Amino acid sequence: MKNLRNILITAFATILIVLVHSCSSNADDYLKFTEGGAISYTGKMDSLKILPGRDRIKIEGLIISDPKVSELRVYWDTKKDSVVIPINRTSGVDMVSTFIENLPENIYNFEVKTFDAKGNSSVSQYITAQTYGTRYQASLTDRKIVNSSLSSDLSLTINFATMDLTTGAFATEIVYTDGSDVEHTITVPVTQNQLVVPNYKIGSKFKQRSLFLPVKTAIDTFYTDFVSKDPQVIDLTYLIKNNKRPFVASSFSGRWGTLADWTTNDACKNHDGYGGIDFGCCGNPPATINLESGWGSPVITNGKIYQTITLEAGTYIFNAPLLASGSGLNSGYTLSDYVYLAVAKGSILPDSSGGVLETDPSTLGFKRIVNTMNSESAVITFTITQSEQITLGISTTQGNERYGHFLSFSLFKKNN
Repeated sequence: MKNLRNILITAFATILIVLVHSCSSNADDYLKFTEGGAISYTGKMDSLKILPGRDRIKIEGLIISDPKVSELRVYWDTKKDSVVIPINRTSGVDMVSTFIENLPENIYNFEVKTFDAKGNSSVSQYITAQTYGTRYQASLTDRKIVNSSLSSDLSLTINFATMDLTTGAFATEIVYTDGSDVEHTITVPVTQNQLVVPNYKIGSKFKQRSLFLPVKTAIDTFYTDFVSKDPQVIDLTYLIKNNKRPFVASSFSGRWGTLADWTTNDACKNHDGYGGIDFGCCGNPPATINLESGWGSPVITNGKIYQTITLEAGTYIFNAPLLASGSGLNSGYTLSDYVYLAVAKGSILPDSSGGVLETDPSTLGFKRIVNTMNSESAVITFTITQSEQITLGISTTQGNERYGHFLSFSLFKKNN
């Protein structure tokens, strides 16, 4: 029993000696790394941010408490790449802001540490950021235009389609030239669907491109290429003189007059030498264009009222709404009459008698007017392939007790 006790005492003493030796050894190892002193850490960067850009990032943060910090080191690609950013400390809070360039489009894991002049570092901070480049750029598409039109007062209206905001789209730039040859750039937010610009230079094109941020914190804006565009519809109504009611007469007598700025042939002057403009009768509005035959006045054969203008090559729309009464056109014109809204090459409209206008080689377009048509359907679309002189207006052959009230004339050019 006594021997067993001695054995246990000896074993305990041996274990104690080993433990003391081990602790002594560990203490020595610690001193190897601290050179005999305590570990000294520098203060880490506060409010650290990495902002993405085009093949680059921007790093931002604050140095607040540690006056010894002298540089910032940023590592990535498992420390195969790094940058060193000197820091000149002041007595207060210092802002650190710098760019790291030449980072092709990818996702990067960054390690950030501060250092003092003795090489002491802060604890590591880890942050992930993505850069954007050719792949993101290739995914971008310009904002679509629903329609664009240039009005007679030379104001350009552009109606935009909505965009997918997840693409990063936030605005569209429009560049245009005004009537004084001054170029303007307007930034249209993606939430705005219509833009109206005044004093647009007729005959000019406008340019468009769209702007994108891949994320809200991105430091670089991405752009689609500028594309030059014509207004899709150009209102050229101003080329037609005396184009709407109340129409103006060059001469008149009583109810009837002859239109100013229009050519009216003798066949239409069937009211004692006047005709074309009606100053009002029978509850109809005054100062309309009305070609009336009968009720004591002669029928009209090959009557013509027209204007001649010069247009560039393109596709055009000529429109002349008529006065409606109830559900039908307020007109006595029937299929036995040959009444046309017409456009033709040259300086005069073709004859209408027997419908020959419809096959005349100079005719560019026509709409036959009858009392069963809709009041808004007197529309002609025509195309010319070169700049040339064209004539537009009314050519009519009509029988007894016929009439029809034209309210206005408009002309538009379609570009696409």
